[in-house]
Amino acid sequence: MKIPFYVQIAGLGKVPYDVAVSNIHTPPHLADGNGTCTFWRSAENLSVIGPESYEEEETFKWAVSQAAPLRRVYSTRVVRNQWANGWVSGGYTADCYFEAAAGSKNQQQWYTRNSFLNKGRGKFEEIKYNYCFQGVDLGPSVDKSTYQNNWAEGGNVTIIPTTPIIREKPFVFFDHDGRYKVFRPALKRNHAGISYTRNNMGEGDSIDVEKDFYVVKPGVSAAEMNRQLRAGKHLLITPGMYELSEPLRVSKANTIILGLGLATLIPGSANPHTAITVDDVSGVTVASLMFDAHYSSHSLIQVGQEKSRLRHDLNPTLLADLFLRIGGFRPDKVHVDQSVIINSNDVIGDHFWIWRADHGVRGSVGWDTNTTRNGLVVNGDYITMYALFNEHFQEYQTYWTGNYGRTYFFQCESPYDAPNQSAYRSEQGKRDGFAAYKVADTVQHHEGYAFGIYDVLVNPIRIESSVEVPVKAGVKLKHICNNSLSNGPNRGFGYVINQVGKSTYNTWRDNRTYVVEFP
Repeated sequence: MKIPFYVQIAGLGKVPYDVAVSNIHTPPHLADGNGTCTFWRSAENLSVIGPESYEEEETFKWAVSQAAPLRRVYSTRVVRNQWANGWVSGGYTADCYFEAAAGSKNQQQWYTRNSFLNKGRGKFEEIKYNYCFQGVDLGPSVDKSTYQNNWAEGGNVTIIPTTPIIREKPFVFFDHDGRYKVFRPALKRNHAGISYTRNNMGEGDSIDVEKDFYVVKPGVSAAEMNRQLRAGKHLLITPGMYELSEPLRVSKANTIILGLGLATLIPGSANPHTAITVDDVSGVTVASLMFDAHYSSHSLIQVGQEKSRLRHDLNPTLLADLFLRIGGFRPDKVHVDQSVIINSNDVIGDHFWIWRADHGVRGSVGWDTNTTRNGLVVNGDYITMYALFNEHFQEYQTYWTGNYGRTYFFQCESPYDAPNQSAYRSEQGKRDGFAAYKVADTVQHHEGYAFGIYDVLVNPIRIESSVEVPVKAGVKLKHICNNSLSNGPNRGFGYVINQVGKSTYNTWRDNRTYVVEFP
């Protein structure tokens, strides 16, 4: 099976072993095996069954870049995350069981969470910038000494033994009673390994689709979706592009909004607000959706109307597999103030790609055409982010004002198209460029692990530091790297963090610099 753009392949069993396919490939859309534009697709809850072979066509080739999650998959084939001689900029794996080897050689980065690697990387190797394994179990034959934190020795692998708090993404299955249901996995703390066994789907709740969900199909209005939400229904959104004349308003705790087939939500021309707004309630899940800015709006999704003191630590909200795009679709100007805004406390973000377009339909892309200040703004406390991909925005890519935040794996490219230095300066024009990851000076506690931040600058631009954080005892960063993908001199980051660690500015292309630990 060849999985192209905007396609989700998903098994309907209780566990991945219930549905088997022979093999899956993700063909590159650029020449010479270049998969750096292989975006927006997914595979979940199935088995890939075939011989254990490194032969190109025999491998389970999930050779993808951003916004292409592999979840809850069992494979007996070798999992190859690139084409043999190609290169890619991925990627994300979670809750998977791989009997054979899984890995690549020319991936820029990869994040693997709560999975089982029976034979580890096998013949593959991590040769590029940033690889993170979190809550991953290894088979008995794996040389565990090669799965150690190695940045201090010049390496690129981060090992985090457990995942502090996670709820796996809900999914649709067909139950033994002949009814479609959605399984909402249980919340786990300090978790390692997968969430299921061969005969048990794991802890969680099964919710009947016909009884408890409203199934959204193309043509359904935002007003009708909101009426169903107010009546206490969950939403299961089938494939399609939905222009929303008003925001979808989630006001009840434990509501699920789940997309199928990369269903896409668009704030309509009469909706200057957002696509989804979540009240300050517990246990909401928003998952498997694209958000596209065809018109101007304040945001694309917002959780909490304003910062509050209300905690949701016993039942946090989950945002999983959310892919957001500003520009690149219509030949018109579009503006979004801030793409994702999180004001509530105790929110889990599990795999975002927040992207301001740098190519697309002619007339739809440009510094003054598709404009957005920030990709992610976090004002809430106790927010945990896993696999945050966020890039090309015009000010701070990620701006964090809440306390006790944690980010495990961050990928970011600078905005390609900043026209000149005077147009791209922060701190009221006093500082060159904008940090990719900015933690406000008022923050007392913050943690970040395994960051890969890359400059890709068309014009001569200097960015003072790729990361800016307050220097306080409760602020800790580990394994932060930069790399230059720019062409030409006088481009890049001055420093990695806070004027510490001389970085890529005015050096050569593909020059990786890094800080092992800060402070």
